[in-house]
Amino acid sequence: MNWPNALGLEGFKGDLLNMKKSTNQMDIARAAGVSVSTVSRALSNAPGIGDALRSKINRLALDLGYKSRGDKWALARPVRTYVTVNMITGDTVPFYSAIVEGLTQAARQAGLTLDVRLIHDRQFDPARLDRDAEDEDAGATMLVGMDLTTEFAARFAAGHKVVLVNTFDPAMRFDCVGPNNLYGGMLATRMLLDAGHRCLLHVREVLRPTTLQRHMGFEAAVAAAGARGTVIDTFGDPEKVLREAVQARKAGLTDWTGVYCVHDVSAIRMVHALEEAGLRVPGDISVVGFDDLPAAAMMVPRLTTVRIDCQAIGTQAIALIVRRMAEPDAVPLQVECGVMPVEGGTVAPVP
Repeated sequence: MNWPNALGLEGFKGDLLNMKKSTNQMDIARAAGVSVSTVSRALSNAPGIGDALRSKINRLALDLGYKSRGDKWALARPVRTYVTVNMITGDTVPFYSAIVEGLTQAARQAGLTLDVRLIHDRQFDPARLDRDAEDEDAGATMLVGMDLTTEFAARFAAGHKVVLVNTFDPAMRFDCVGPNNLYGGMLATRMLLDAGHRCLLHVREVLRPTTLQRHMGFEAAVAAAGARGTVIDTFGDPEKVLREAVQARKAGLTDWTGVYCVHDVSAIRMVHALEEAGLRVPGDISVVGFDDLPAAAMMVPRLTTVRIDCQAIGTQAIALIVRRMAEPDAVPLQVECGVMPVEGGTVAPVP
């Protein structure tokens, strides 16, 4: 890897070649074309420094042998990126593909190489890390869509550089980045409440730290509006559970008029179940999803949903990796990226 070219430092090649290994902050400032105070603030992770400049300075510090910056060879090794197979297969492919694309683009700009490996989380254990390390040691590890087990938490606590992507560590032991799921759940629910719906159903399909936050957002929005909310879990056989819920609704055993689903795949299943039972969307029942997968735009009418900025998640994850490599002992950070509503055609005023 040509670090100066990767960092856009072609003009400083001569300085880099002549730089002594005992680099100080003045040397780094001269190479980066900034003040010593800027270098000091960037290396101490102080606020007011842009991500691109901070990454550039951190990379220079590592590449030039700045002594207090941790493992100066870490960035020369790939970042092993594990993506769970059960999350990336089926209808959720576009979502995780978009996150991996964001990671790849941001890594390229930072001069990092990603080693992406698909793994089934139920078959993933610390022994797999050891086997992969036999092929090539990694500078750091990213877990995409994979929740920490007690076993992995203990393993990574031993000083391994790791960033969690699209999941969170409630104990704040590790760097992590994902969408603001709590606000996203509130936002999705408010789209139904704003249309006058006061008896809502929340469909959950999997329980993870991220989806639990979405559920908390649902509950908070319902409580704030003085509305009523019920929950069904579709574990095991989602289509069967949804058909039964829809049949109970059609028979008058329940009275919800708006449905918030934990993700778009669940929302699409719900729309199909409603239509199969002869209920119109949104004429009889309104439905909101989450994620804004490409399939949401293919629905007729288009699915109303909440969009996640996958590019931002990828960019922030790489920024966290660069920081963790440069500062192995830095306090863990939890980064939440914004979400936004996507107005579709599956929400209408309460009938």
